[in-house]
Amino acid sequence: MEKVLIVGSGGREHALARAFSQSPQVSTVFVAPGNAGMVFDKIQTVALAMDDSDALLSFAQEEGIALTFVGAERPLEAGLVDAFRAAGQAIVGPTKYASQLESSKAFAKEVMHAAQVPTSSYEYFNAGDMEAAWAYLEGKGLPAVIKIDGLYAGKGVVIPESMAEAQATLERFLVEEKLPVIIEDFMVGPEFSYFTLINGTSVIPVGSACDYKRVSDNDQGLNTGGMGAFSPVPWFDEAMETEVLDTIVRPVAEEMVRRGEPFTGVLYSGLMLTAEGLKVVEFNTRFGDPETQILLPRIQDDFYDLIQAHLAAEAYEVNLSPETHLGIIVAAEGYPEAYAKGMPIRFTQAAKMEDIYFAGVQAEESGTDLVANGGRILMVTAEGANLSKARQAAYAQVDQVNLPQSFYRSDIGLHRERSN
Repeated sequence: MEKVLIVGSGGREHALARAFSQSPQVSTVFVAPGNAGMVFDKIQTVALAMDDSDALLSFAQEEGIALTFVGAERPLEAGLVDAFRAAGQAIVGPTKYASQLESSKAFAKEVMHAAQVPTSSYEYFNAGDMEAAWAYLEGKGLPAVIKIDGLYAGKGVVIPESMAEAQATLERFLVEEKLPVIIEDFMVGPEFSYFTLINGTSVIPVGSACDYKRVSDNDQGLNTGGMGAFSPVPWFDEAMETEVLDTIVRPVAEEMVRRGEPFTGVLYSGLMLTAEGLKVVEFNTRFGDPETQILLPRIQDDFYDLIQAHLAAEAYEVNLSPETHLGIIVAAEGYPEAYAKGMPIRFTQAAKMEDIYFAGVQAEESGTDLVANGGRILMVTAEGANLSKARQAAYAQVDQVNLPQSFYRSDIGLHRERSN
């Protein structure tokens, strides 16, 4: 029986820990730092910062950890995988260099260009370069997409609705926060995600999902880390999957090998089906949140076996449940800006705790009950024979959560039809 360490603290890491804990080959799952809601699954949390490579490595060595899985993006950017590999510790995730596919939009565009992967055109602007950026945007006009060239907790993308908003956004990013940006062409079409495990040129397809980034119904309001998701994508068929693998995933994997920096770990391909065909919106170099919470429960294999095949660069066919899984994020009032904290979280007797994933929570000082301590507090999930039934079941479960000063979108499972 093996010990596994998950690095991260949110709902994604809760889902990863739950998946590993269901393997008969795993005795103990640790999550660093984890969150208080994970105790419902008897998962052990470890009070270590997710970007403290030295402390995490020491813990893994002292505990005899057989496998470490990096859930969050910050430790990847900090070089956690590099440190573990140098010490001979098995770990899932890309190196600091390869994780730039997520942490640098400009790097990702450069790799896609070299690999002839379809994506939108763009221009890059250094921090402080307001005059050049504004001149470019004025000449280009709207619609356009402004993206921070770095990690920003899923909120570094703005699609301005007016030139005044565009100017204010550039001022904030480039001048006030001193961050570089790219300005790229606005694309139109249904958006979805596709997940693979890559080890050099070895690719294991995992599955598809649709998520909802905007904070409010009908895709209105600010971008967030994700307000809900479902899997699979109904119109994502075998032919389209082959196209994604052949024209996007494998070319990127091969380009990273050509650079002498093979990609290892999870590649999240954020895709859009435009009138000109499939194009890449973005890459993430780890599982998505909230997609992980509804994708992993569909995997019918031993998750530990799957990850071992990935590490060995072996072929593996993932068996997925045909049922649709759908999840709804319950967030704190005010999120994604300043939000409420400290609200008690209660559940009715009808709540299915095995279908709830915790993120922004902590234990009450007076006992073991939970209180809200983050923007995205928890995710309620359900499954059904189709998208409609999964949606109905998930919203029935949301009603079993009693959480003051919170909100959720009422349209998860809608507005993601294939239109071309």
